[in-house]
Amino acid sequence: MAKQWTEDEAARWLMTDVAGEMLDFPRRIAASLVAIAGEVSRVADIASGPGTFLKIFLDRFPNSTGVWQDASETMESAAKEVLAAYAPRITWLQGDMYHIASMGLPSELDVVLCSRATHHLTPDELNTFYAEVAQSVRPGGWIINLDHAYLGGPWDEMFRKARKSLLTSAIKDGENSGHRHERPAPSISDHIAALSRIGIEEVQTAWQAYYTFLIMARKPAV
Repeated sequence: MAKQWTEDEAARWLMTDVAGEMLDFPRRIAASLVAIAGEVSRVADIASGPGTFLKIFLDRFPNSTGVWQDASETMESAAKEVLAAYAPRITWLQGDMYHIASMGLPSELDVVLCSRATHHLTPDELNTFYAEVAQSVRPGGWIINLDHAYLGGPWDEMFRKARKSLLTSAIKDGENSGHRHERPAPSISDHIAALSRIGIEEVQTAWQAYYTFLIMARKPAV
């Protein structure tokens, strides 16, 4: 298991997150695709951080309620500022994403979101994560993950260098990102395989830029 962030690391990440603006677009893609399929009543955001992904869904679905979840008090403070206008619609849940089943996540959720968190997991931990998240998703509901992937071969290093040069000189091979990467991230194939193991075959990579991707997965309706 990867070591949890410290509060200092969480604070540094918030100050050095240079990709946030770029990732606004795939977040909106996710909300637009879900909207075509129907209305959303309840959405949860796992490892939500400052709540950016959750905010987009609460905007797109004004009658919905949301669950914010993260293990960091620093992130919760930041999210309560970002999501202040939505406070009556949000349940705040402190917990460890490694133990989804025991954190008290509501059942029958229409959508579960996760953003830039599962790249810390091993393939086995990823299997467990998706299996436990799926228990809280209603039939026909969505599991949506915006995250980094290990691409393998020469592509991984090439994409990382290109992304670094495009975004900002502040990125120095992850050293200023505010948290550690202790192993290569799971591949996109690892994500698809983990979802397939729990019977979710309706999966699509809806967006990719460099080594960051948006996976849209829909639980079978029956």
